[in-house]
Amino acid sequence: MVRSRWLVCATALIVLVSACSRSSKNTEASGGSTTTAKSASAGTFGDLKDVCGPGNAKGATATGVTDTSIAAAVFSDPGFSGRPGLNQELFDAAKVFAAWCNDAGGINGRKIVVHERDAKLTEYKQRVIESCREDFMMVGGGAVFDDTGQQDRLKCLLPTIAGFVVTPQARAADLTVQPVPNPVDRLLIAAQRYVAAQFPASIEHVGYLTGAIATTKVVNDQKLEAAPTLGFKTVYNAEYNPLGESSWTPFAQAMKSAGVRGLVYTGEPENLAKLLIALSEIGYQLDWVTADANHVDSKLIETGGAAVKNVFIAGAVVPYTLAKTNPATQQYLDLFKKYLPNGKSKAYLGFQGFSAWLLFATAAKQCGSQLTRRCAYDNASKVTKWTGGGLHAPTDPSKNGGGCSLVVEATPDGFVVPKGFKATDGIFNCDPANTFTLKGDYGKGVTLKDVGLSIDDLK
Repeated sequence: MVRSRWLVCATALIVLVSACSRSSKNTEASGGSTTTAKSASAGTFGDLKDVCGPGNAKGATATGVTDTSIAAAVFSDPGFSGRPGLNQELFDAAKVFAAWCNDAGGINGRKIVVHERDAKLTEYKQRVIESCREDFMMVGGGAVFDDTGQQDRLKCLLPTIAGFVVTPQARAADLTVQPVPNPVDRLLIAAQRYVAAQFPASIEHVGYLTGAIATTKVVNDQKLEAAPTLGFKTVYNAEYNPLGESSWTPFAQAMKSAGVRGLVYTGEPENLAKLLIALSEIGYQLDWVTADANHVDSKLIETGGAAVKNVFIAGAVVPYTLAKTNPATQQYLDLFKKYLPNGKSKAYLGFQGFSAWLLFATAAKQCGSQLTRRCAYDNASKVTKWTGGGLHAPTDPSKNGGGCSLVVEATPDGFVVPKGFKATDGIFNCDPANTFTLKGDYGKGVTLKDVGLSIDDLK
């Protein structure tokens, strides 16, 4: 098996892996003016009131907790040499959140200390073991090889409020809360339903392309399972090197020869952009391409330029290009401008990570001085309706639920809502048919029982 898996993880479905060689970088973020920090609304984000603020919490009540601070880990893979900066947006979102929250007074007065755990693609297990020793919880992160450390995480009873999860072992693991759920038994097919309705003549000429690694191949298999429901007829199914191809022209030529009119793509933005360029160079225009939510990333537009056409993406997060009409999205961008102006602010996974931090702070605040892993985990896992303050569609973290999504079209000028998209709830479409229930066996999550423990052991 190729040990350099590329990241795919759905938002409410998949999100795929999108230069620094860091192991664990500690950040007690701060900044901004004293006036802003002490203002009444300083700890309010979107429609979430007083997420952070001053207080008199005291006591070393759990691992990573002191009188004055809470240590939390954020995981990502930016140190991977094959794609430097991979999912850097998760680290950046954590920095911005901590700076903003600490300026507002912290969580009941305790300041957040962020430990950046760089898994570098192949070191997830090692970073989990380190986190077990030092951190209160894992928050707002995600890593490509997240299956490799799940047993270690559960053995040390370390909960996670994840930015995203990838493998079935992690997606359905115990002590996991997902603000934007990615359940192992369901697949978001909103983008595929959209193109089937808009381009009916194309559905008998559908191609599939995915990275040649176990993680993305599972996602591709799930999409193939949903194909009959959509009326798709497969004429092409291929795999590419997830580290990148020396030339994408052979793939473009093969699609042309097979008569592909619509492509279901599983991967990450830069590789898709290069494929689109190759298709443009041979003069072959697909009717449509569907890609996963992680492709709502400025990197797709910057790399692909004029070749980015007819690319449709479904996800739960309001894209950065709609910030002017969505206050929470604008606030997120404004916070980046204030605290980390050169950070990666225009990437889908960053928004998901920030939502996880908001849920963490909300849950931890409710514990008051007696902040324990059990208290924070229980509070987070009981939330039945969550939007990250307005960053994304309503979800149900308590049941890994959420079927609302927004389809956007990637163009050379940015991401737009296509004219044919019909919203049912605000800007989102919440038709239950957008979620396909999978029947195939794609693996199962790691449980506390697997490591000889139970929820009663979590303190």
